[in-house]
Parts: sequence; C-alpha cells; structure tokens
Amino acid sequence: MDNEKNKADRRRIRSHRLLKQSFEQLMREKGFTAMTIQDIADRADVHRGTFYAHFPDKFALLEQSIRDKFRHVLERQLPPDSGWHPESMRVLVRTVLEHVRSLYGRCSPVDTVDPLFERSVRHELTDLLRHWLRELQAARAGWQAPVDTMALMASWAIFGAAVEWSKGSENISVDEMTDRVLTVLTEGAKMGFHA
Repeated sequence: MDNEKNKADRRRIRSHRLLKQSFEQLMREKGFTAMTIQDIADRADVHRGTFYAHFPDKFALLEQSIRDKFRHVLERQLPPDSGWHPESMRVLVRTVLEHVRSLYGRCSPVDTVDPLFERSVRHELTDLLRHWLRELQAARAGWQAPVDTMALMASWAIFGAAVEWSKGSENISVDEMTDRVLTVLTEGAKMGFHA
C-alpha cells in the first residue's frame, strides 16, 4: 500500500514539475496571452485533466511561477541565518528593488499580469517577513501590533518603494533607495513628530 502511495506521489510531483517547465517554455515562445491550457498540457505530455488537478487555471500557474522565481532570487541573495536584523534587511530591500526593476520592464503589459506579479511578489515577501518577525517575537515581548500586520505593512513599504523606484522618475541609486526604505522601516512615523 505504501509503495502505491509513493508511486502516486512521485507521479504527482513529476506532473507538477513538467507543467511548470512547459509553462516557462511557452512563456518564452508564445507569451502568456497566446498560450492555452491545452498547449501547456500537450507540451508536458499530460492530459488536460492533469493540469486541472494541479492548477485551477493558467493564472494560478503564472502566480506559482512568479512566487517560485522570487523565492529562488531571495534564497540566492540572503544568507541561511537571515532574519529581521540590519544586514538581512539591507540585502532583502536591495534584492526586492533590483528584482522589481529588472522584471517590470520585461513583463507583458497585460492588465491582469501586472497585478498578479505584484500580488505574487508581495505575498512571498510578506511570508518571509512574517517568518522573521515571529522568530524575533519569540525573543521579545510586548509588541503593540500583531506580527501579521507588521509583516503586511513592511512588505507594502518595501514593494511599493520598489515599484515607484523602478519607474525611474527620480534618479536615485539602488544604495540610496535601500537606505531610504530601511530608514522608514526602522524609524517609522516617529521621524515626522517632534516632542
């Protein structure tokens, strides 16, 4: 019985991997708008029903692909002992700035892709920050805001700054923008108030 379950699990993993690989190949060849679910299934050499067993539609596959790529970028840049501390935050902010700038110019201008890209990257970023903040919270007590709220706000701050910076309206270096974002994250609203 276990052998049959392992065989099914391996088949499922293999099909998932093939669908993702086929999707990436078709993105390069045809682009997102032109490809169909049948194209993806045919390229992966699986039935259309197998596609739907893994993804509800091609937008879900695109979202998964974006999140996977962003996660791999972060894993390459961040050291294994990363957390909510100045060195990791600096690497994280700079990586997000560079990633958003590099991809924004290459993304298809389809209205549904940009929001999907933004949501995917921001969700992955929020998940990472939530993990870091939970580790930090274990060592500290008495936080006034919930971890989920703090992670969400920090991800919006980082990602929003990256989107605006990537538009190039100001001629600011990645180092200067990284410093600005870190200042906002560490100093917060208290910068604008005088006692």
